[in-house]
Amino acid sequence: AAPGVRKSAMMQMGYDHDQEGDDLRSRQQCTDLPCCIVFLGAFAAFAVLYVQSLATGNIAKLYHGANWKGQVCGVDAEVVNQPLLYWCMKSQLGGVPQVSFNHPICVADCPGSTASASASGSLLSFSGNTAVYGIEPDCATVAGAGSMSSYKTAKVLNRYCLPDPAAYPELSSTISANQLGDWTTFGEQSMSSIASSWPVLLGSFFVSVMLGYLYLVMLRHCAETLIYLTMLIVIVGNIALGVYLFLNAGTLGAQISQSTGTDVTKLPKEITQNEEVITKVSALVCFGISGIAICMACCFHRSIEIGAACIEVACETIFEMPSLLLLPVIKAFFKGLVAMVLIIGFAELYSTANLTDGSDGTAPHMNVDNQQNAKIWFYMFMSFWILIFVNALYQFIVAYGVAEYYYTPYDHDNEKDVGCCALWDGLYFGLITHGGSLAMGSFLIAVLMIIQKVLQEAKKHNDAAGGNAVINCVLCALMLCVGCCKELVEFIDKNAYIDIAITSNNFCRAAQEAVGLIVELGGAMAILNGATFVFTVFGTLFISLGAAAFTYLVSSQGTFVEQESDFVVTNPLAPTVVGAIIGAIVALSFMNVFDMTSDTLLYCYGYDLKTGAHSAHAPAALKELVHGTKGG
Repeated sequence: AAPGVRKSAMMQMGYDHDQEGDDLRSRQQCTDLPCCIVFLGAFAAFAVLYVQSLATGNIAKLYHGANWKGQVCGVDAEVVNQPLLYWCMKSQLGGVPQVSFNHPICVADCPGSTASASASGSLLSFSGNTAVYGIEPDCATVAGAGSMSSYKTAKVLNRYCLPDPAAYPELSSTISANQLGDWTTFGEQSMSSIASSWPVLLGSFFVSVMLGYLYLVMLRHCAETLIYLTMLIVIVGNIALGVYLFLNAGTLGAQISQSTGTDVTKLPKEITQNEEVITKVSALVCFGISGIAICMACCFHRSIEIGAACIEVACETIFEMPSLLLLPVIKAFFKGLVAMVLIIGFAELYSTANLTDGSDGTAPHMNVDNQQNAKIWFYMFMSFWILIFVNALYQFIVAYGVAEYYYTPYDHDNEKDVGCCALWDGLYFGLITHGGSLAMGSFLIAVLMIIQKVLQEAKKHNDAAGGNAVINCVLCALMLCVGCCKELVEFIDKNAYIDIAITSNNFCRAAQEAVGLIVELGGAMAILNGATFVFTVFGTLFISLGAAAFTYLVSSQGTFVEQESDFVVTNPLAPTVVGAIIGAIVALSFMNVFDMTSDTLLYCYGYDLKTGAHSAHAPAALKELVHGTKGG
């Protein structure tokens, strides 16, 4: 049985390096140079666009209010001392102000606001049934001289002067819905909580890293036991959560509000009005996850048993190469840094669009012309290409390091001396020698991702135009086809990079060889990929849920709930979600390492069989996996 060969499997690996040309370093030669040149040219154009965006953009335009002239309150020179947006009163009806929705102005303080420090914060007089809290001369320009009298407002998000909800509830709701939107306000509150909780999120990153290493250690020693234990926890946990949600449907919001002090009425009305339905649907989702986990435990029992042996071999390989242990942390940090830089650049580029002045009868908003739209699409494509290239380089580094390990014979102490430079060699060869091949594989996925975005945008426009059912059906079918193609290309790319690391083929030849080997090792590869998929899913759940729990527990107490604190968190759910995302990103970095390691070991053995090398020192678990699926 597979469990009986696990520990001894790593002691049986090796390869005869006496044959000329078998050394991986000597095989490496430059591949796909034209693709490398194209990628560097596109990257240079992208760099120029990025610098231009930083020079001409202003992210503050995206989260500050804009007046009827298109000037950004508190940002543009003309209104730099007036950071708040205020809607002028055109007239009054029954004591309720009638405001000019599409012609707001910038003011220094919110009239009638308890937080206001100027004279406009005090009640001056009454105009009919409406209390007047000051004079706003700029309102005369947009709504006439009679509009200069101000009404009582409340400062919201330190950016807007909304009608005081206590005095004018309907008017406040109207402006919130039409000008800001419940989801926008909720989103800005969430962003504020995320920014305030940055120490907790930093802590969740380190917690995720520790959980990742813990998971690898457990996989190394008891993979099969661990996966069944993890599945049991997921099954029981989701059933318990589903029962709790179902029994408390409709009252959960009040319970959360009472226990945490969070005002759930500030959530978007789409949530508060449908709380019972949302809670019951969430409970059904939990039950569904439990059912899927039970089916996986039964149907994938054979895959788990055989694949666990290979996973333990892969983990043993990782722990015998200390530099490979650091790679997940480096990747998570570097890719996160690159993503942050790209997001900032995108925000700067989008902010170069002009603000409308309200002359078209609508509130001031960003107006993107055709040229800027083209720049945005190019920026999106290059962002996808860069991020996918980083991931491809990561996969190549792991593949090269593991292949170097596989072809290194055991010494007299039954140990492999790979050295600490295998991954550095992988980085060098990946960037300098095979950069064009990695760029070509990344380009294919980036194109498919852009096509997905175009189809999503087309569907959005179709829905806005009335939602033609036939067009929607066609677009959905196209999105499904493109999504399947993307998954297939990603799988071929991964194996092509392994082939490039071993043979130094160009991308097209490597992809051909990879497809051929996938067909030849189809059964073994299916079992191994099924096992690694199971471990990846539950490993990701284990790490991300651990990070989310840490984030919620810490951000819901102490200095993070004190209103006078600089780190006050008004919505703990927002940083909890971000903590879970951080955990998932770190988890996938760890999961990708052992996934790529196991695939590379299998590919190396398959390559030996295909070329007639028939290595007698391949892991016994891999031999059983390959020959067992062939009936031998």
